[in-house]
Amino acid sequence: MYRNNLLTKDHSYYHDTSFLLHQTFSPFEGYYHDETFDLYSLAGKRFENRIKLDWPSVKLDPIYRDQTEYDSGFNILGSGSVLGTLCLFCASHVNILLWNPSTMEFKHIPPSPLDSEPNCHVFHHAFGYDFVNNDYKVIRQGTVVDKTGYIWEIYSLRNNSWRKLDVDMQKSPMCENQLYIDGLSHWLCYGETHNETHLLSFDWSNEVFLTTPIPSDMDDNRFDCNSVWRHLVLLDGSIAFILNYIETGTFHISILGEFGVKKSWIKIFILGPLPYLEYPIGAGKKGDMLFRKKDDDNYGELVWFDLNTQMIEDLGITTERFSCKIVIHKESIIPLEGANI
Repeated sequence: MYRNNLLTKDHSYYHDTSFLLHQTFSPFEGYYHDETFDLYSLAGKRFENRIKLDWPSVKLDPIYRDQTEYDSGFNILGSGSVLGTLCLFCASHVNILLWNPSTMEFKHIPPSPLDSEPNCHVFHHAFGYDFVNNDYKVIRQGTVVDKTGYIWEIYSLRNNSWRKLDVDMQKSPMCENQLYIDGLSHWLCYGETHNETHLLSFDWSNEVFLTTPIPSDMDDNRFDCNSVWRHLVLLDGSIAFILNYIETGTFHISILGEFGVKKSWIKIFILGPLPYLEYPIGAGKKGDMLFRKKDDDNYGELVWFDLNTQMIEDLGITTERFSCKIVIHKESIIPLEGANI
């Protein structure tokens, strides 16, 4: 009953939304400074209508690049736009932009005090909206050599400035895979040990963190990360944790019921074995999920998987391994407050 209700309900998050396909291409495996990034607007049942979008034309800070200009695109932070706005960043984590692809308006976020620290290393970002103060915000986590603990800082578009975030949060997200919905951002992170996995959430209005443990029976720690991958996706408006057993192509999908409550996770699907599917790229509307098919080389095709019917449909799109994601986008013509174009 829970599964059927999840897959058939019409969640307001998806009203008037479209999909963007973000792809990364590396000329040499493991060499990230020459990456190029392509962004497409997708339309049609099988995404047969794909329109390549132009990135904002902006000169990046040459201090963090060998080139004086770098015009090959950006990474996109998160799984969707926030009130029509995307957060773009480069591999250096220094050049950050807020960009509305509907109006082409953008805001180049200034460097933070942490950038001036010698031997500074920035690991993670998140982007969201503070509905109480009507403010776009960005947070990031970093460390400084010879200083203990993580440093968190937050940027406010209304004030166009960074400040240190006064929180005691020493957990670090596993990766950049961040979800945003309803004023909160979410990542997967380790618990006290690497044998525990937690959901780490950030409330943009109250500027506080919240952790939700994932039960051990839903997070198989018998295998290392080369045997089991963990994914966090937004599935029909709910936060879904996916255990991806690589060798067998089996996927365990659990849904969170209540933040902070460990027992509120509910396992709703065990898919497979599906040995021809490698890993999930993202989720669409009402039970559609995008997967990458296994391939002998570094390239693989994308397919839609319907959780309701268990049917698979090829999309005719080929991508590099770990270099593709679906972004949910809702168009908006509302200008960025305080944008300095």
